[in-house]
Amino acid sequence: MSIFGTWNYAMRRFWPVLPIVFIFIFAYWQPVSEPATSPSDLPQRIISLAPSITETLFALDAQAKLVAVTDYCRYPAAASQLPTVGGYLDASLTAIVEHQPDLVILLAQQQQLSQQLNQFGIATLTVDHSRLNGILRSIGEIGDMIGHTAAGTRLHQQLQSDIQQIHHRVAKQPVKQTLIAIAHDTNSQQLDQVYLAGQQDFYNDLLVLAGGENVYQQSYLKVPSVSREGLLRLNPDIIIDIFPATYAHSADLAAVRRLWQQLDQVNAVQNDQIFFIEADYATVPGPRVVKLLDDLARLLHPEAHDAF
Repeated sequence: MSIFGTWNYAMRRFWPVLPIVFIFIFAYWQPVSEPATSPSDLPQRIISLAPSITETLFALDAQAKLVAVTDYCRYPAAASQLPTVGGYLDASLTAIVEHQPDLVILLAQQQQLSQQLNQFGIATLTVDHSRLNGILRSIGEIGDMIGHTAAGTRLHQQLQSDIQQIHHRVAKQPVKQTLIAIAHDTNSQQLDQVYLAGQQDFYNDLLVLAGGENVYQQSYLKVPSVSREGLLRLNPDIIIDIFPATYAHSADLAAVRRLWQQLDQVNAVQNDQIFFIEADYATVPGPRVVKLLDDLARLLHPEAHDAF
C-alpha cells in the first residue's frame, strides 16, 4: 500500500498531521494579508481556524472572546468545549457566518476563505505559522488586533527567553546529524515514502536551536518525501519520529521501531539512536513550540540539558 492507500485510510491515519503538511506547502504560495477591515471597537466575537491560533488566544487570556474553533482545537481542554465550524481544511463558511464573528483569525494558506469572509463584511487576520519567526511574530499581531498588546509582549518575551535558555545549554555541544520524520505509513511491512521535516519549516528551525543539523539539505521541496533508498543515502546519526497524541491516533511505537531497525546500514539504527515524540503539541506550531524544542534538545544532547 502507498503512504496514503485509500482516501479513507489516509484520513484516519494522517489527518492529525495533514494541517502541518499543508502549512509547509502553501505558506510560501499565499501572501499574508493585513486585517481586511478595521473594527471601530476591539473584537468581542472571535473565531479561530487553527489549533495553533486557538492556543495562542488562550495563552493571551482572550478565551472569553472565542465563540467558535475548528474540530481539531483540543488544547487547552476548555477549547474542546467550544462550538466548532468544521475542520482545518473544510471549515464551513455558513457555520462561521452564523456565529456572527467580528474577527476571524486564520492561517496564511486559508487566504481564499479569508477573501470570502471579507465579502460578508467580516474582519480577518491571517498569520504565518510555517516558521518559528512567524509563530513568534503572530503573538504580537494577534495581541495587537484584539487589544491584548501587553499580554502579547509578555508572552513573546517569555518564549524568546525560554528558547535562548535551551539553545545556550546545547550551543557548545557537537552538532548531531538528524532526520525528523513527520508522517509515514505505520501499517506497511517496510518504511517507504516517509515525509520529512525539510529546510523551510519550523521543525528545522527548532532542530538547529536544539543542536542538530537536518540531514535533508535540499530546499526546493517544502515537504520532502523519501523512499527507503533515500533514507539509506541520508544516513542520519539520529532519527526522531514525530506522532500527534490524539484520541484518533494510537501508534504501536514498538512496531514502528522495528520498521526503522530494518534500515540496519543507517548510523542511527546501528547506534540505537531512534527516538519518538508522541505529544499533542508536537504538530501544533503555537506557544507550546518551546516544549518541542526542549524535547529535541533533550534527545540530541541529554548530557547537557537540565530539567526545563
